[in-house]
Amino acid sequence: MFNGSPFPVDAFPQIIRNAIYEVEQHTQAPQALIAASALGVISLACQNRIDVCRLNNLRGPVSLFLLTLAESGERKSTVDKLLMEPLYQLEENLFEKYTHDLTVWRNDEAIFNIEKKSLMSKLKSEIRCNKDHLATNEKLKVLLASHPKSPVRFKQIFNDATPAAIKDYLCGYWRSVGIMSDEAGTIFNGYTLNELPFINKMWDGAMFPVERKSEPEKLIRDARMTLSLMVQPNIFKGYIKRKGDMAKGIGFFARCLICQPGSTQGNRQITSPVVSTEYLPIFHQRLMKIVNESIARNNENDRLCLRFTVEAEKRWIAFSNNVEYEMGILGRLSNFKDYASKMAENMARIAALLHHFNGDEGDISLLTVEAAVEISTWYVGEYVRLFSKPQEFTLAISEADELYWWINNYCIRLKASWITKNTVLQYGPNKFRNRSKANEVLNTLYSQNRILTEKKGKTVFIAIAGSIF
Repeated sequence: MFNGSPFPVDAFPQIIRNAIYEVEQHTQAPQALIAASALGVISLACQNRIDVCRLNNLRGPVSLFLLTLAESGERKSTVDKLLMEPLYQLEENLFEKYTHDLTVWRNDEAIFNIEKKSLMSKLKSEIRCNKDHLATNEKLKVLLASHPKSPVRFKQIFNDATPAAIKDYLCGYWRSVGIMSDEAGTIFNGYTLNELPFINKMWDGAMFPVERKSEPEKLIRDARMTLSLMVQPNIFKGYIKRKGDMAKGIGFFARCLICQPGSTQGNRQITSPVVSTEYLPIFHQRLMKIVNESIARNNENDRLCLRFTVEAEKRWIAFSNNVEYEMGILGRLSNFKDYASKMAENMARIAALLHHFNGDEGDISLLTVEAAVEISTWYVGEYVRLFSKPQEFTLAISEADELYWWINNYCIRLKASWITKNTVLQYGPNKFRNRSKANEVLNTLYSQNRILTEKKGKTVFIAIAGSIF
């Protein structure tokens, strides 16, 4: 079991924070799992209404890619149902409307074809008999101009769909989708993620050509895609073994906010049969207001572009510069340059989502950016923690990284700020129980400014250096 630090739920605006706490009351699921699901829902709702402008007016999507690893029994489905309930109801209503409209259209189309055939037959007869055919010709023109339009299929949520099906849909009238699943085993073992370059392009908001042998070339332009997947760790490990090198190499994982929350199973005691029910409806009300506005104003050039205030932009620049520094040869993100390269953009996306969902006016505030920094930093820690474990994900790790994350996780587990060097010698990984090896690696960590040390008498105390950001 992984023992990461608690998710900074209190960083969220009140409307989101209260909903997360209420869902936690109902389900006793891990907070981080609920928070990730909430971020996915918010991303799906907002991505077609807003963009975010970073430094030098660089405009981009706000869509998030979220991967949450959780064992069976962590109440993933219950959390998903509680947060997504009005969206699922909307999907059902839209499908029923489309089915009805499709029946009406087919009837209108059949009548149109009969009238068209009749007028064309009459026109041919008049031309052949050398009669005046201008009136018939005009009637045919009017009829052709009134050709019944096929109904538009509005569909926001895809689950186990092929890349071809998703591409075809995004080439149509509606260009905002979410690949959402509370049990994403079929997605990781199926076809949906078979074309990761296409998925990456959708995160970027880039154009993507769609070519078919029997059809003219189409172009996906200015589309938006949210990815919010909950999957069991063993299924994810299998995916890593099969396609991990490719997924990491082309930058798919770098775009994702990945976490594996600690389990709450075994600690879910019922203390009171009465739970709050007042905050989730407020969350849903705001959610559906945004979604309905998006459907009503489905114009690819109609997205609001959110910018930072002067103070918020300075904080974003400081965050970006700190990330760049930590990517250096001695930095704490030196082994995770791919992920670090997307951090500032993901942070800006989170800030824009929090701002818009909270109904804030004007530019994105410093307070909102600080919240986004806190959430982004937590995900950075999760990524480094998860992908620094070769026994879990078969990825390379240096001895310094291995000891650093053992110390970090040990402190988190014991809720301690310091440990002694003797703790490393007694309880650390076997290779570091040798005093000379431990000293060598600890000196490396100290020289990289990743740990702090203090000697009191004969005892050496060790602490993880302060937050990167």
